[in-house]
Amino acid sequence: MERRDRIPTGIIGLDGKIEGGFVPGSVNLVTGKTGTGKTSFASSFIYAGALRGEPGVYITTEERAEDIKNDMAAMFSWNFTELEEHGLLKILAIKPIFPAKDIEDINRLVRLYIFDLLAKIEQSMKDAKAARAVIDSVSIIEMFIKDKYISRVALNAITEKLRSLGVTSVVTATIPEGSQALSGGEIIEYIVDSVIKLDFIPVAEEYRRTLTIRKMRRTNHSTLIHPFEVTSEGIRVIEI
Repeated sequence: MERRDRIPTGIIGLDGKIEGGFVPGSVNLVTGKTGTGKTSFASSFIYAGALRGEPGVYITTEERAEDIKNDMAAMFSWNFTELEEHGLLKILAIKPIFPAKDIEDINRLVRLYIFDLLAKIEQSMKDAKAARAVIDSVSIIEMFIKDKYISRVALNAITEKLRSLGVTSVVTATIPEGSQALSGGEIIEYIVDSVIKLDFIPVAEEYRRTLTIRKMRRTNHSTLIHPFEVTSEGIRVIEI
């Protein structure tokens, strides 16, 4: 049974499998290997909110803002520039600044980056009066921070900041090839409210992409493996 207090995901056919959508104010991880559709999923979530009059902030840590806009225009004919002009979307590119050479106090550089990231997240959300947020992806942060303890503290700080701002958010992570984990750092999956895993099966005859809801707090969700396709109208979960 779907619940009216849920936040629609923007993924066609998914909301009915998670009681109507994401829990309001939750942090939701979308994870998978390269090419599984993580950015398309995150963009669908932001776009669906804009159509409902819910402003969103899209933070990219790996791509340029223009690349996100051009990709979504090419794939779905979605005009993110127009949404920005109407105050329904803000896209920020916040990449770590890697030192040109080894420095003694790398931890200080890490702390400065996280402090700057948190400040920009908060300011951008407040400026946009955001209801939805995306961070695509946290994997670059895990790579940047080699120390597992500091990485966990940083990721905890980011997820808690998102919760404190009252936004419903999607964060993405990349699973390395050959890994059975749910993220590269094997941390973020434990501190978010839900985990949706995307897979690509190159040897499948019919359905090559699949989606599995690995966990979702306070939700009676499907535990099946669901095939999905990327169509001109957006991502669509296939009923089989």
